[in-house]
Amino acid sequence: MRPLMFIMAIIIALSATTQSHAESNKELDCLTSNIYFEAGNEPEEGKVAVGLVTINRSNDLRFPQSICGVVDQRTVRQVPSTVVNNRVEHDAVGRKKLIKERRTVWTSVAICQFSWKCESFHRTHKINSTRWEECQRVAQALLDGDYIDFRVKYFDAMYFHEYKIRPIWAKQKHRINKIGGHIFYADHRSNNLTAAI
Repeated sequence: MRPLMFIMAIIIALSATTQSHAESNKELDCLTSNIYFEAGNEPEEGKVAVGLVTINRSNDLRFPQSICGVVDQRTVRQVPSTVVNNRVEHDAVGRKKLIKERRTVWTSVAICQFSWKCESFHRTHKINSTRWEECQRVAQALLDGDYIDFRVKYFDAMYFHEYKIRPIWAKQKHRINKIGGHIFYADHRSNNLTAAI
């Protein structure tokens, strides 16, 4: 009886290890994809910063608690649009009169947290293998706890956008840095930390 229990314990332990390994590979793939599609052409610091925003969000209770959850997250917003209905009425003399009736219709729209996730085509056929391997190396190093200097610099970075756009929310955030084509932000920043950086 005891050998059977021992064998069952080993099988359960191996199963848990295999599942944990598969989970970590999935998280690595999600992080690599986000770095690649958001910052694949950026310098190394840009790749690291995008990766750290992703990781930082996964550690914040306001966001999903896994890297894949953060990358796949969508926010549903109600968006107004105006609908015009045309109808024809006849006046007392019999002349036609066009009446335009306008009304507002609210539609639920899912907005991706990362722009590449909302694109309607698959990008896999366009992947540059050398760039992918570089992004995967950065992602693995981040998951292993490397890039200490960048971790200090971007420790509270939660947001970024392309430098060409001016989102409304950016005025309410603390700007950390512009690197490559992106500007990075935190919700707030301690004065002592800002002085140290």
